[in-house]
Amino acid sequence: MSTPVLQEDYRVTLDAFQGPLDLLLYLIRRLEVDVTAIPVAEVTDQYLAFLNEVDDIDVELAGEFLVMAATLIELKSRTLMPPETADTDAADGDAPRPAVIDPGQELVQQLLAYQRFRLAAEALDERRNAFFQRYPVRPARGGRDDAAAFESEPVELELDDVHVMDLADAYERIMSSIDFDRLGDHVVEVDDTPIALHQADLLDRLERSGIGRLTLQTVFAGHSRVQRVGLFLATLELARLRRIDVQQPTIDAEIEIVLVSGEEPISPTPGG
Repeated sequence: MSTPVLQEDYRVTLDAFQGPLDLLLYLIRRLEVDVTAIPVAEVTDQYLAFLNEVDDIDVELAGEFLVMAATLIELKSRTLMPPETADTDAADGDAPRPAVIDPGQELVQQLLAYQRFRLAAEALDERRNAFFQRYPVRPARGGRDDAAAFESEPVELELDDVHVMDLADAYERIMSSIDFDRLGDHVVEVDDTPIALHQADLLDRLERSGIGRLTLQTVFAGHSRVQRVGLFLATLELARLRRIDVQQPTIDAEIEIVLVSGEEPISPTPGG
């Protein structure tokens, strides 16, 4: 049996794969076969050829890859041997051997589970990228020195206990708990009004109020839900820039927006 040669322009590194299952899925995709119908001999030859192409092997990193190589070699050797009959021992008068777990089927189940989680992780990554493309983070203009210093400080996130499989598992549980047939069609309303325009409108309304003070309920009155979202974001941005103060005297009182005097007006820009 001829072994397909790896692509010459492909740089062979173990770092490119998250584990031996990831490498196996890559080889199976290249063969264009189903996971449940793995050509064991061909996949084993390509897997071993891949490991032979690795120049420097980190023993700690390559340990799992070598264990998988041993498993594949065992599976390949079984495919080359004649199948054992269950009646052999019975014919000799011995008790039948206990059922042994087929490592081939166990490997297929591991690949199917890994493939399912890998697809879920990729779906999460696509949603993350789409979210950041839709809501870009842009630097504020005219911010205070202390605000700039705060934004420049790096934020350290403790993610040692978080694994991509945890996120994929959570995503799968959430998706399985939603009845999409019951939800039906949903129309998403889009508001392309720049936040800077909402800011200028809010400042103008505060100035025309005569007292430089409006309740948040008054600001939202007469606007749609998506427009309220834009006004709310404009309120947060103006408060961050200290153009307004947000006050609530008591826990049950209405939230009030108070204009801070002595600031330059905001001019809406086309791309704001």
